[in-house]
Amino acid sequence: MVAQKDPSLTEGYAVLVNIDKCIGCRTCQIACKDWNGRQVVETSFSPTFTNPPDLTSEDWKVVFYYEGTTKKALVTPDGEIVFEEVDTASLPFQCMHCVEPACAAECPVGAIETTPEGAVVINSDECIGCGTCETTCPFGVPKLSTVDEKSHKCTFCVDRIRNGKMPVCVEVCPTGVFTFGKAKDIVEQAKSMAAQGNVVYGLDVGGGVRWIYVASQRKSFAIQQHFAERGKPE
Repeated sequence: MVAQKDPSLTEGYAVLVNIDKCIGCRTCQIACKDWNGRQVVETSFSPTFTNPPDLTSEDWKVVFYYEGTTKKALVTPDGEIVFEEVDTASLPFQCMHCVEPACAAECPVGAIETTPEGAVVINSDECIGCGTCETTCPFGVPKLSTVDEKSHKCTFCVDRIRNGKMPVCVEVCPTGVFTFGKAKDIVEQAKSMAAQGNVVYGLDVGGGVRWIYVASQRKSFAIQQHFAERGKPE
């Protein structure tokens, strides 16, 4: 293990992901693949619209789709009738860029570092393909490639950030799902939305993450289902 000083959650940058605004168009998913020059790979069907079924060494951002139920009320002459209606929600997912990344802490050769911007980045030149990062990441993000036998994942578009640009997925989203900014400002926005009754995920996971998810109570089932399978529910 290699020790390093990571920037705190109030330093660097972060992204607020508003699930209620996501229409599942996959524009972010395609733009990520295009900007990073990742190879096209054969995929397989999943029980939902999610395709590929999970992140891969070539797919660093994937839009996941979930179904849940929403309670609705109908006012009739005989009184109010409460019923449940099936609802759907999409959730774009990538590396969470943890403030205290387990992958970096456990990498035996120090191939993973956190930049001043808050991006957790794998140095391919130093990666030995041991897969330790894949097994220690609580979110199941890094994936080992069968092509170059090295681990790969989202870089937070740190190359773009250093040149005054937003991550490409943030820039191309047609409905404003992503809010990119200084981490301290994003954290305050997330806390404010939580105070308004929204469900927020990412503020209290380990030491915090830089991709913070928020949803209304109606769409919160997507956050609950997704992070029940990976990471730890807040």
